[in-house]
Amino acid sequence: MLKLALAFILGLPIIAADHRQALFDADKAFDRATAERGLDGWMSFFADDARIHGRDGLLEGTAALRKHYSGMFAQKNFSIRWKPLYAEASQDGTLGYTLGVAEISSDDASGARSKRAGRYLTVWRKGPDGSWKAVTDLGN
Repeated sequence: MLKLALAFILGLPIIAADHRQALFDADKAFDRATAERGLDGWMSFFADDARIHGRDGLLEGTAALRKHYSGMFAQKNFSIRWKPLYAEASQDGTLGYTLGVAEISSDDASGARSKRAGRYLTVWRKGPDGSWKAVTDLGN
């Protein structure tokens, strides 16, 4: 109750900060789920109507995204881990984004371990159940 009173008096900055923290927490949970469950964990954080711009153009919906990402996760000893560095949310807490750094690794055909650093941007939307889901994800 005190937070709500302060937010009203101060023009909602505390609520906005709570939305940003919720996005950080969602992004960290996304990373953990992916580390623990691979492609299934990865896909569990995408909204049903998520879209990405893949090599073959715009891909829409989780079935298309799962097909697209399955090759990445099929690589031998594939791993992707990331850490959000910044989050921002709309004042009403329904949309937001996270920016961060990632490390992607896998074994090549000879068994040599390959690692590369990356950066990412994930756009999030809060669902009717209050959970944050990725609506698009960009990385390099």
